[in-house]
Amino acid sequence: MNIIKGIIVTFYCTSILVVNNPDNDHADYNSHTVRDLLIKLHDYYLKDNKYDEGDLLFYRINYKLMDTFGISRVAAEEFHKIYHDLDPRRVSEGYCNKCKKIVTIIPIIYGVSDKEVANLLKAENNGKLIIGNTKDIRDGSKAAIFGCKICKSSIQIP
Repeated sequence: MNIIKGIIVTFYCTSILVVNNPDNDHADYNSHTVRDLLIKLHDYYLKDNKYDEGDLLFYRINYKLMDTFGISRVAAEEFHKIYHDLDPRRVSEGYCNKCKKIVTIIPIIYGVSDKEVANLLKAENNGKLIIGNTKDIRDGSKAAIFGCKICKSSIQIP
């Protein structure tokens, strides 16, 4: 079954979202309103890092659409997917000041035990994580929890 009813292009709006809602096709909502809410939800949930809309945020936005408009999960997902056709979803990315570009971010692990060192060093060598120095953590200071996969420098997410 084709869920997408269509995309309408207008002079005032680059696109209007239109999807079939199998559970309630006569819901009283306007696709402009849905798009406006999607923009607001993305601004709110991605304010700290617009380059990292992981699955948890993706689903949280879908749930907000479902609650707000009384639409099905399928319809919410389709609206969200159409939104990302125009503004592609980015996951696990951040801006690296050292590389001066958007890069893939990887976690920084602090306080490694002796039992974990061998496996974590292997993961670090494969570019999966960075082992941080606990001396960098001071009372009252912010320790980065993500780093640049390219240059291994820390990335402070606001």
